[in-house]
Amino acid sequence: MLLSEDDVALFARVSGDHNALHCRPDYARGTPFGRTVAHGVLAALGTLEEQAPEGAGAGGIEVAFGNPVFPGVRYRSEALGGVRAGAGRRLLDGDRACLTVRVRPGTPPDVEPLPAPPVRTAPRHTIGELPPGTTVSGTYGPDGLDALCDRFPVASRLLGRLPLACLLWSSHLAGMRLPGENCLLGRVALDFRPVAVSGPARLSYTARVVHADPRFGLLTIAGEVSADGVVVAVAEIEAMVREPAPLATAAALGAHLSPSTRLRGTSAVVVGGSRGLGAALSLALVSQGCEVFVGHRGTLPQSLLDDAGRLPGLLRSAPGDAADPRWSDGLRARVEQKCGGLDFLVCSAAPPLRTLGLAATDLDRMDAFLTGSLRLVSAPLAGLLPLLRPGRSSCLVVSSAALREPPRDWPHYVAAKSAVEGLVHWAARHHPGVGFLLARPGMLWTEQTNSPSARETAGPVEPVAARLVRRLLDPPPTSPVPELIALPAEPVAAGPGVL
Repeated sequence: MLLSEDDVALFARVSGDHNALHCRPDYARGTPFGRTVAHGVLAALGTLEEQAPEGAGAGGIEVAFGNPVFPGVRYRSEALGGVRAGAGRRLLDGDRACLTVRVRPGTPPDVEPLPAPPVRTAPRHTIGELPPGTTVSGTYGPDGLDALCDRFPVASRLLGRLPLACLLWSSHLAGMRLPGENCLLGRVALDFRPVAVSGPARLSYTARVVHADPRFGLLTIAGEVSADGVVVAVAEIEAMVREPAPLATAAALGAHLSPSTRLRGTSAVVVGGSRGLGAALSLALVSQGCEVFVGHRGTLPQSLLDDAGRLPGLLRSAPGDAADPRWSDGLRARVEQKCGGLDFLVCSAAPPLRTLGLAATDLDRMDAFLTGSLRLVSAPLAGLLPLLRPGRSSCLVVSSAALREPPRDWPHYVAAKSAVEGLVHWAARHHPGVGFLLARPGMLWTEQTNSPSARETAGPVEPVAARLVRRLLDPPPTSPVPELIALPAEPVAAGPGVL
């Protein structure tokens, strides 16, 4: 099963689910997924499209979502076994289930949904803003349902027009209304009522939160869809409300590293310095009086700029793709003009981290991840190492504690960090005038690792950044072997806004 960006755009237009995770690459780049994700219901339709074209009309639909589905990636679908009646398929990414979908046969009402004006913007609710009893209502009607039926004729015939429209409604409800922009669908179950309603009809709905789990950000929503006032479908929807990972702050950093002017007159480049540990390292260097050029894609967070403006040093934006040698070339000329040379080069950038296996179908994505990871270090080293001042400069490269205990779903990440460390060992041997350091932090709570389980076990970035910059305050290492810094993460302490 393969979905395209055009499929995503078509589904968004017809369903009215324009959630930013699916439709805005700039937004999606800052999430743990690193790129736009296909709508879960769209992936379910693509999975059903591979069902044998027999039977027509659904009495019920159940979809359980496990892992994201990305446009442009080929997945494998298979029929579900068991004795339960109806069509059922599972969508697999290697050996990992992305979703399962079951359709119970039946005779749904012969209703032709009329189009309704779509909701244009999605609220950014947190789990705390959605207690049990929270209710939304409105009208709903897909716009251009025939186009979607033409794209997925087998799935459309298997479901029927009204069940298909209600399935689209579930995506629209979750992504655009309840919970809204921060939604990740977990499960959708729809049952259709055998009522005597037929012909064109305007759909209306009500949906209510019946359970909320603040610890894991989980919602259970009960809903009803009516056609001209008669209930034709009842729904149960489970969703997770994503909580953005906290940005590094000067206040949190100050608890571990007091501001000073010890690095006044020095300059640094931090590759990947706008988010996560990289942002904390940028602030830590600025807090000591350093002039820091922050390499980043997209826009620098305003909070990072505001915090840096209150510290002794100076933060400068260096936008662009650090994996492209032209970025280093342009920055090299800029640093030479303003500072004459460079005292610190910090490489903290990495591609978005997603689960991956070692199946044959995973190899292309593994190759892309390995290449992308290495280029985010090799390109800056190639372009900026000549700027480092001999005998007094340091190059810090962020690796990972995952090399000590490789996680099951991260073979690509472990291989990439191993390659990066090998490159740094080579550089330390052949650039004796520069001190090289390899940092191996434990799990940190950043957007790269942002999940309910990570919030339980991951540590904040500020203590790690403070320790690394304290090391940079001392003379650089002189060994031809990189200095290894192991940094076990401390779990985030519970407190306001921390789950």
